[in-house]
Amino acid sequence: MQQKLLITDLDNTLYDWVSFFTASFRSMVGELTVLLQVPEEAILNEFKAIHQRYGNSEQPFAVLELPSLQRRFPDLSRYEVLKKIDPALHRFNSMRKRTLTLYQGAADTLAELQHAGVKVVGHTEAIYANSYWRLRALGIESYFSRLYTLEGKDAIHIPPDSRWIDPPGGFVTVVPRDERKPNPQLLMDICQHEGAEPTSTYYLGDSLVRDVAMARQAGVTAIWARYGTKYDPENWSYLVKITHWTDEDVSREKELKAKYGDVVPDYAIDSFAQLKSIVLDGIGFRG
Repeated sequence: MQQKLLITDLDNTLYDWVSFFTASFRSMVGELTVLLQVPEEAILNEFKAIHQRYGNSEQPFAVLELPSLQRRFPDLSRYEVLKKIDPALHRFNSMRKRTLTLYQGAADTLAELQHAGVKVVGHTEAIYANSYWRLRALGIESYFSRLYTLEGKDAIHIPPDSRWIDPPGGFVTVVPRDERKPNPQLLMDICQHEGAEPTSTYYLGDSLVRDVAMARQAGVTAIWARYGTKYDPENWSYLVKITHWTDEDVSREKELKAKYGDVVPDYAIDSFAQLKSIVLDGIGFRG
């Protein structure tokens, strides 16, 4: 009997990334407006330019590259600047600690899947510095055999005195940036790497055009995490103000929606716990 493989997205599939990140970022920016004596809109515009340069809206310590910060403290060392902005970083971390939580039933479900012999791997377009940290912070890294993350650009500014812990050898596989979702060959390569047949593999994600369409093309069972699309639209509007997406990215997204907008998942679920009925029992919540 073929071993079952679950490939799961992370952001807005295991936890509500949109809500926790918006709350944390807003809290940090509120403090920065006071420390730097710069309006919020100006700070958001500076962040957006930095994020577009890195191709990532969640670039650790991007705050160090803010032009307004460099103008405010032109003669201070990096260490001295970090001390100056520590209240803002503390606000981010404090809010993240309060708001980064697993969707209900996620931990128990992952434990049951592991106990039943299902192999679980993560696949995300977040860079490993963020995605691996979240798995550890949420206490669920032990349920994963591997984590596939997107290749990042340039430095990520992790301070040498931080509590960052490197992933175990072989745990993280970095995917080249030109193999982004929805690339069905990437999923087929993951199946081969994990020693699983596509017919015994399940892919869980919150995006119809990126996750579900990719899974359907790769011949794996596509499960839509419909619950991951339920967040405050106002939070999404805020994220757009700091997005790393360029005009080219926006055009690509429109093309994907036109091409895959009517894709139908094999299953649609409204809670992470519903995954058990599909993967373990082969029944459940068809799209």
